[in-house]
Amino acid sequence: MFDFNAARKNMVDGQIHPSGVIDPDLLNAFENIPRELFVDEGLQKIACNDEQMAIGQGRMMLDPTTQARMIQALECNKDDCVLEVGAGTGYAAAILSSIVTTVVSVESDSELLQKAQKIWDKLDCVNIYGHQGDLKDGYLKSAPYRLILVNGAVCDIPQELVEQLAPQGRLITIIKKKDDVLGNVTLIESLGDGQFSTYNLFSASAHYLPGYEPGQSFKF
Repeated sequence: MFDFNAARKNMVDGQIHPSGVIDPDLLNAFENIPRELFVDEGLQKIACNDEQMAIGQGRMMLDPTTQARMIQALECNKDDCVLEVGAGTGYAAAILSSIVTTVVSVESDSELLQKAQKIWDKLDCVNIYGHQGDLKDGYLKSAPYRLILVNGAVCDIPQELVEQLAPQGRLITIIKKKDDVLGNVTLIESLGDGQFSTYNLFSASAHYLPGYEPGQSFKF
């Protein structure tokens, strides 16, 4: 029988931790939350490989190292409410749910969101609110947010999401320009009064989220 617990431990010890992820709560989440549940059965034995995974509907789940580094860069606190844009089958939201108070997870595809909700229920992730809607709209009802995770590649950052950041809030995503092979993991920090600082952290491979393809996003 395949040992998924050992696979996740190897993922953390051999991939995520050596990449510079040192937050103990985050490492614990990646080791204990079953990544294999969030992919189709035929991919479960390789779910912890350091590569993107197909999750259906033409969508991909980020590789675990990129996902972990992005979440660490947000600097989550236990009392945070985090907006996640692009739930997919729910893996990143499940990771976040173990280290923050609330996760608002937006997904445009109803089938993916249904899959995510079933897995969240199975794992007793009761602090995740799944919302079906246009990814570019975020979830204004619970704004502003101190932290926003855009869970995939975008060509530019839509104004709607930027406006949902609280002062000193942080948004992280992967900005990938047209024809680029790799994107730049980018952290955007709100300084208040409509001012922002932008930091390029590292390069990463990622697929575009729906609505964020080149020619469909807005610059701020």
